[in-house]
Amino acid sequence: MQGWNETFGELKEQYVRRSTERLGKIVEMVAILTEKPADTETVKDLARHFHWLAGSGTMYGYPAVSMLGSEGESHCEQVIRGTLPQADVDRIKALLHELSFQFSEDDAPPPTTTIEIAEAQQARTENDILVVGEDQTDLTAMGRLVEEQGHPIRTARSMTAALKEIVAEMPVGIIIEIPLPDGDCYEMVEQIRAMPGGDEPAIIILSKRTGFLDKVRSIHCGADAHFEKPIDTKAMLRRLRYLLDKRKKEIIKILSVEDDPDQAAFIRAFLESAGYQVRTVTDPKHFESALSQFQPDLVLLDAMLPGVTGYELARFIRQDERYATLPVLFLTTQGHLEARIESARAGGDDHLVKPVPPALLLSAVSSRIERSRFLKTLLHRDGLTSMLNHSAFMDQAQRVIAERKRRSEHTALIVVDVDYFRSINERHGYPGGDRVLQALSLLLRRRVRQSDILGRIGGDELAVIAEGLEETEALTLATRLIADFQGISHSTPSHVGFYATLSAGVCMLDPKEMTLESWLGDAYKALKAAKDSGRNCAISAQSEQYTTSQ
Repeated sequence: MQGWNETFGELKEQYVRRSTERLGKIVEMVAILTEKPADTETVKDLARHFHWLAGSGTMYGYPAVSMLGSEGESHCEQVIRGTLPQADVDRIKALLHELSFQFSEDDAPPPTTTIEIAEAQQARTENDILVVGEDQTDLTAMGRLVEEQGHPIRTARSMTAALKEIVAEMPVGIIIEIPLPDGDCYEMVEQIRAMPGGDEPAIIILSKRTGFLDKVRSIHCGADAHFEKPIDTKAMLRRLRYLLDKRKKEIIKILSVEDDPDQAAFIRAFLESAGYQVRTVTDPKHFESALSQFQPDLVLLDAMLPGVTGYELARFIRQDERYATLPVLFLTTQGHLEARIESARAGGDDHLVKPVPPALLLSAVSSRIERSRFLKTLLHRDGLTSMLNHSAFMDQAQRVIAERKRRSEHTALIVVDVDYFRSINERHGYPGGDRVLQALSLLLRRRVRQSDILGRIGGDELAVIAEGLEETEALTLATRLIADFQGISHSTPSHVGFYATLSAGVCMLDPKEMTLESWLGDAYKALKAAKDSGRNCAISAQSEQYTTSQ
């Protein structure tokens, strides 16, 4: 069987040959434009050839070809739109010369393939954000805001420079302040989306333009969000966090209630093929337990079920505030107006008539889940720290206790509290206190596992539920957090380089004896003991031993 290198070598040879032929056609078109610079049809053909080069170069190991092709395509599009009166033939000739040079460099190392690009992206810094803007002051300020959220940044002051950065390494997020000096940023977004891996980064446009059509263009070109200046930075950063969180490979769960086994099997197979985890309930009597145990991200309900209607199940869901954001979709053969009205009254988010076209089902499911997850972010996350808020954290803790009763496993609750936080607010103002809490939340996100549960449960009290850790391991983790935090330098516009310390209380869960209140209460007692012992240390409620960070 032929290996990838041999296969790719053959494909590359074919690509170079076809590209050389394409360059020949471009030469012919340039000759025509030399005589008729305003020949729009020739410019359109030329734009298509540049477009093909822009989309394929990086795939076959020629990133410069993609960049040059993008520049040529952009130039031609400006002529077609009438923003340039005629083609700049000299510039096109220069691009043609540079393209020819690229394909003559066969002594270069083996090119980066699409597979290698994907591997390189996995190895890159996971939180890399590219900030693009012409104004250096705005660029610096935006870069600082992004860095404070824990993301390393790269910057670019033009469209050309931004594309070079992107071709060299695809970032996980791109923030573009427009207008840019050398092109239409909407077209740049389209070019990014057409690149290998270009569908992955979160792209946010920040614009001085306030027209509705500009927002429409942002949506049309593939941007994820559009904010007008002056920017609501909190809303923008909240949206960025949400978009980046979407990149995490989380399993999305769908609960399907369908008593027809053939239809149930089809729905399950189709949605599982799309990457969803599906649980089917054929008997409505098991619906409540399935809802509680499975914790779905979306519910599909057949309207007509034995002994109960789907409308009644939807009303049952909507009576519980925990499921306020849970999407409910009806699948029914009843397409008349009265049925649609009943679906809406019961709290349904959509009413799909059987037989449902698979594409429509998938589109409805994905769009409703997308909306629900964004609402959950707004409802369940603390705006300052991006961690779970008090009520959401307590719900998660309650679920952990219920799970531990069924399946025993070491589980630790670590409550951390900033020492002398009131004094920090008095000395450095509330912005200084906010900076300290943001730094602490960032440290926790970096130091704990992705599976651990993080929450802000008080003004300056943050908590971690760490499953699978024994008491000594939990104490070690708390001590490391304390040591790392005391070395962080905090600053505000009027104060530079002040420091803070932490105290921590650790409590191991005994699911047979403890309730949520007692578990949290014992952790707070351990935290108080740490405060009474001089602060800057961690104490376990069980062992009543503590360790002080050095």
